Amino acid sequence: MRAHDANALALSRVHAVRPQWRGVVAARDAVRVPDFTLLHAGPPFDDPCKPSAPVRSSAILCCLYEGWANDEAHAARLIEQGEVRLECAQSYGVVTPLAAVVSPRTTLVEVADANEPAARAWSLLGSGAGPQIRFGSRDVRILERMTWRDTVLAPALDAALAQGSFDLLALARAGFDDGDDLHARTSGASAALRARLASRLDHAEVDSMLAQTPLFFLTLWMAACALMLSAATRDGPSASTLVVALAGNGERVGIRLAGAPARWITAVARAPEGPRIDPQQQTAAAPLTGDSGVIDAAGFGAQALAFAPEPAQAFGPYLRTGWRDGQARVHTGPHPAFWELPGVLDAARVAHEGIAPLAAIAMIGADGCAGLLGRGLYTAPPELFARAVTELSVDAA
Repeated sequence: MRAHDANALALSRVHAVRPQWRGVVAARDAVRVPDFTLLHAGPPFDDPCKPSAPVRSSAILCCLYEGWANDEAHAARLIEQGEVRLECAQSYGVVTPLAAVVSPRTTLVEVADANEPAARAWSLLGSGAGPQIRFGSRDVRILERMTWRDTVLAPALDAALAQGSFDLLALARAGFDDGDDLHARTSGASAALRARLASRLDHAEVDSMLAQTPLFFLTLWMAACALMLSAATRDGPSASTLVVALAGNGERVGIRLAGAPARWITAVARAPEGPRIDPQQQTAAAPLTGDSGVIDAAGFGAQALAFAPEPAQAFGPYLRTGWRDGQARVHTGPHPAFWELPGVLDAARVAHEGIAPLAAIAMIGADGCAGLLGRGLYTAPPELFARAVTELSVDAA
């Protein structure tokens, strides 16, 4: 099958998916994460015993949370000696934000396809405002947030979801109509979700958290986009050049194509650029970290900025002239529910046009201490996509 026909078939499968938030499940039960194993964003590390500094900080906190280590030094030794293994989250069907790592106790959101219930994807359950495991710092208050997430928030949401799942396309559309790009801003979608949860929740603390967490919807939408894109890989290898993953581990940026979904094509990663929370903060931003580029690859995030005034204004100084038309040229036709936007990113179009795809991924400190620095825009190198297309062509020859 030619690439054009393979892409048309793959895209039809993406558009047929109806992602539903179905549950909250511990990672050990959802995807069978073994003890002494942590899942990280992006492609596998060249040396998992020496992860990037933000991921290492998050991994150390998770070692403490799981009770595998007595203190930070002990946790660091376990990682350096390979006694705690760091593995690629996407190999387990999980997408995780920024420097967040997933341990066996970590609660995940589970998203399933209403048309194919066996098709599922997972991401991290958010735990509210303040210090977060995804920011890649050593702030010990994160351990308290993780405990609250798994012992208070998860049971409350589990009870609410027992009354039925939530249609994530409908919530995303509500957010988009309210000015969300569905990556840098998910305020509208989060508010719509909170409103629909209201009749099912009798928990003031959880409701208060939802009210104060405008990015709560983010990880749900990450899982939804991962689920939709994974449909493009159904039936195994093909000639499809649609991009089903765009992610970084803090050292390398990687993509996967629908035609060869098990293969990561990688390059040295640069840091995102964007407005900082504190303009005086001089800490260097880490190279691309996180799986949330799956949102932009699916046609949202940076592709939706023209319809999202607030993040578009914030990113204005970092957007190149003609960016909107350029991005449309490297994406497919739109999703039926989002006719205003470009569709899925196509590596062959990137290679042909030489236009760098955009992703709206936040900046975190490269030192593994500073945490969140601000919003970010990442431009992925076109040569990465050209190499992926070439390798796919060699496979087909």
